[in-house]
Amino acid sequence: MERYPKPSYYDLSVLVLARSKHTILITGDDALRNAAADNGVDCHGTCWLIDYLANEGLITYTEAIVAYQVIVKKPRYPPKNECKALLAHWRQRQKLLE
Repeated sequence: MERYPKPSYYDLSVLVLARSKHTILITGDDALRNAAADNGVDCHGTCWLIDYLANEGLITYTEAIVAYQVIVKKPRYPPKNECKALLAHWRQRQKLLE
C-alpha cells in the first residue's frame, strides 16, 4: 500500500484481483492505471470498453454513441482526444450499417 499512496484500498484490491486472474482492468483513474502498468496488468478505459462491446456486436454503434454522450456529462469523463477519435469511428460505422 505504501508503494501506491494515490489509489484507494478498494482500487488496489481490484488491481490485485486483475493481476491474480490475469484479466484486463477497466479504470479511468490515472493513479490506478500507473499502478497497473507497474504490475504488468493490462489496463483500459471506459471508451475502450464501449468500443470493444460495439466491435463484438454486443451493443450497436448507436448505443456506443449514446453511452459516450452519457459518460461525458458525468463529472469524471474519459480522455477527450482518445474518445473523440472513437466517437468519429462509431459514427462512421453507424452510417455504414444503416
